Amino acid sequence: MSDPKPAAAGQTGSWHVPAPTDGDRVWSRLAAYVRSGDFLLHGSRTPGLHQLTPRTPIDHSPDRFSKTTAVFATEDPTWAIAYAVRSANTPGFLNACFYPGSTPGREAERRIFLSFAHPENGQPPMDAGVVYVLPAQGFSRMPSYLDPQLGVITECQWISTDPVPVSAAIPVHPQNLPLQPRRHDHREAARRAADEPHGFPWLVRSRAAKRSP
Repeated sequence: MSDPKPAAAGQTGSWHVPAPTDGDRVWSRLAAYVRSGDFLLHGSRTPGLHQLTPRTPIDHSPDRFSKTTAVFATEDPTWAIAYAVRSANTPGFLNACFYPGSTPGREAERRIFLSFAHPENGQPPMDAGVVYVLPAQGFSRMPSYLDPQLGVITECQWISTDPVPVSAAIPVHPQNLPLQPRRHDHREAARRAADEPHGFPWLVRSRAAKRSP
């Protein structure tokens, strides 16, 4: 991974944007936990949990890491909130959060992409959720890799293969997102993805984009 040249954030396309570095009081509270270096974040639609247990995610990315039976977490508050506020009516969520290069950079270097599929019943794609604050000890970051479109990147994704106690539970709402997610047609996205399973064809062909059906 040391040979390829890292992608420059401003040269990798318009589908991703700089991850927010500030937000409202809820976002700032979550950011303060992460900035301490002691905690990570996990967005969920399920309230009232006191411990998170490893689960096998439904993920169509080509990498094996994203399919690990584990508790997943991130250092990015916006990404965590987005997972928490995805409505049960939303048939798809396309997303990515990463640093250009082979090592994690500064907050201002993070890139993010969020897109919710239009619910078929016409309901809003977002609803209330909760972000769980988890102790960072015991988590491992996803290794950096060479993305064919972005160059070498490091995702803001961590896993623990052991159960993790909840340190705090922060209720979140769509208005706590400091940016507005995109929208897409789930059927069209699924059709294009079937034509090229290892790409992200409707916006960019990239392993960095996660797909949650």
